Amino acid sequence: MSVQPMNPFFKKIKEPVELTMTGNYAVAGGVTQTDPDVICAFPITPQTQSVEGLSDVVNHGRLKAAFVNVESEIAALAYSTATCAAGARTFIATASQGLLLMAECLPMPVGWRVPLTMMISARAFNSPNISIWNSWEFTLLSGFGWNCIVSENVQETYDASIIASRISEDTLFPTHFVHDGFIISHSAQKFMAIPDEDVLKYTPKKPRHHIQTQRPGTWGSLITPDYFMEGRLALELEKNTVLDKIETAFRDFEKMTGRAYHSIETYNLDNPSKTVCITMGSMVGNILTWMEDNKEIGLIKLRTWRPFPAEQLRKIIEDHNIEKIFILEKDDDLSGHLPPVAASISTSLVGLPIILRSFIVGLGGRDVTKDEIQYATMKMRDVNDNRGKLYDYLGVRESKGKMWEVNF
Repeated sequence: MSVQPMNPFFKKIKEPVELTMTGNYAVAGGVTQTDPDVICAFPITPQTQSVEGLSDVVNHGRLKAAFVNVESEIAALAYSTATCAAGARTFIATASQGLLLMAECLPMPVGWRVPLTMMISARAFNSPNISIWNSWEFTLLSGFGWNCIVSENVQETYDASIIASRISEDTLFPTHFVHDGFIISHSAQKFMAIPDEDVLKYTPKKPRHHIQTQRPGTWGSLITPDYFMEGRLALELEKNTVLDKIETAFRDFEKMTGRAYHSIETYNLDNPSKTVCITMGSMVGNILTWMEDNKEIGLIKLRTWRPFPAEQLRKIIEDHNIEKIFILEKDDDLSGHLPPVAASISTSLVGLPIILRSFIVGLGGRDVTKDEIQYATMKMRDVNDNRGKLYDYLGVRESKGKMWEVNF
């Protein structure tokens, strides 16, 4: 007997209900409840189930939206930006090489101030060769001005699909919401779904600037050197208001559901070693489980990646007299001084007497083990300054006592 995974969302949800679905299908359900006008689909592993689920919901008549198939990811983002600019609530999804192909268009919805919402099932870029498994490719494309929040599990990614729509509308900046590919996208977990009526009250479609035939204007025109810098500064000043609006969206969500979210969440920061780990996404659950028997470190969980909550992080570090921090991150920078997450953290803490190291783990979907968490903790005991190399790879195969080497 075949099973239709989107069946719970083929009819209205009238009261809170516990469901079991994969992360991608849960996202499709949450997006359905926000009542989008346009879904633009170009499937790429591991996000494909999300748009497949939405196609089922549209096909069954539950969602009155235009489901548009395009020929590539760059077409998906160009089309979605245009529909959103025309006033439609629009959703798209991508991953990895799809995100790279979209890069040409990523700045456009930021400059146009359109509230587009995009899910990313985080997946490695194709280097050294093709990988369909998890890494944090999205951290390498953080400078375009999109908002970005990151989820740990299926409950969080379902909730994020709703919260992201609200954030986009409130800030008039496009928003990514991210979960780890396969680890969350294809993991079947229990979660509590919210009644449709509550979701619609939480995510109202607000009047906003958009393309109108009655009021002709120019979108996407050439801007000369006389005005370009002023335009960029205007965007920067508007971005400075976004974190407060994200926190407001989190608070209103808690009032609706009882589930509390914050841009930064903390655990055990008053530990005697004054050492904390900083990370985000699905790794948080591993670390919290390890911490049940290991109280010597604390944990800082980043939920909001962009805009980066620098002032909040700095205050937390100062208030708890943290002395050492180490970052576990699923990305690297082959030509930089620090990988992306560590780079954002270190610049946020300039001037503080903080000892910092980054450990690169889990690239290409490799498991992040408790042994690696323990190793990073032990390594930090012997680190007493910020000299030398500030990052290292953990969990890499060794051969004959040496780090694995490629022989060309």
